[in-house]
Amino acid sequence: MNAKKVAAVLPAYNCAATLGGVLDMLLSENQDGLELTVVDDASTDNTREICETRAVAVYTQPRNCGPAVCRNLAIRMTEAPVLLFLDSDIDWDAGLLAAMLRCLEENPHLAGVATLTSPVPLNPSFASRYFALQEYLRYSELIDSGMTDWSFITTRFGLLRREVFEETGGFNESFSMASYEDLEFSSRMDNRHRIALNKSFVVRHHWPDSVWKILKRLHINARGVMQFPASMRKKAGEPFARDRNARLYLGLFGILFLGGLIHPVLWIGAVVAHLAALWQAKWLIAGCIKHEGVLFTLKAWAVYNLTLLPFATGVAAGLFSMLSQKISGFLYHGRH
Repeated sequence: MNAKKVAAVLPAYNCAATLGGVLDMLLSENQDGLELTVVDDASTDNTREICETRAVAVYTQPRNCGPAVCRNLAIRMTEAPVLLFLDSDIDWDAGLLAAMLRCLEENPHLAGVATLTSPVPLNPSFASRYFALQEYLRYSELIDSGMTDWSFITTRFGLLRREVFEETGGFNESFSMASYEDLEFSSRMDNRHRIALNKSFVVRHHWPDSVWKILKRLHINARGVMQFPASMRKKAGEPFARDRNARLYLGLFGILFLGGLIHPVLWIGAVVAHLAALWQAKWLIAGCIKHEGVLFTLKAWAVYNLTLLPFATGVAAGLFSMLSQKISGFLYHGRH
């Protein structure tokens, strides 16, 4: 049996402020057979020195390439049959890794184990609290509805069997920045590979600390997902049908509201559409009230409405990019 049980792979870029804490927490788990490899993505701070003072294996990239390249490289440098993906700006309660490994060992049919993120962010602000809470509520709603596993990995802190990673083909290295490389990987991963979902497996994370950063992130992700093949887009969107429906109703609300400026009777439809969006997003409303109170919930609903804009612009940008590529391909083949 391979004495190396789990390979922890950590891409790091200018994260000296948080990396030491992550490494210390992981090493304090005292996990037998742990391989820990950090790939420094050409940081300009003392990221590498933080690793060296802890005798952690670190490889420094000659230029910044993005987390997809770094994770693939770290995995090639390790041997353990189980991979642990983790970010450089998280923390968690002692014993989490051991509990996740035990879950994987007791369920040999599973391909991996996922974590949820705490509804309380490590960098508290209204924006980060909103983002952390809606992330937690979105996933916990799936578990509450009876979903105990799915076919999506977690790179902030998650386990995956090496053979599944290799079968899927690794991360797409065309992603030169942290974005949706984990979602793209999961969309390629065969649905027979199941990842455990358990509300007791939770990590704490840093999240966007301004509404503008949230909107920018959503635009980038929506634009990228639109460039997935249709089958991959379908898989990526299936678990979150209520969220998708709520945004569709909000889009209809916006159209009817603007139409009401010309034909006021359309405002009746706008009200109905907005009520339908509220119903589809009741998981968010109820969760925000429970965790943060009514005033926070009102502000959160306003932000949720606002996020329709980056989704719409991202989808439009993605469609435009797809169309441009098809036209370029058509013209190229026409000339040859």
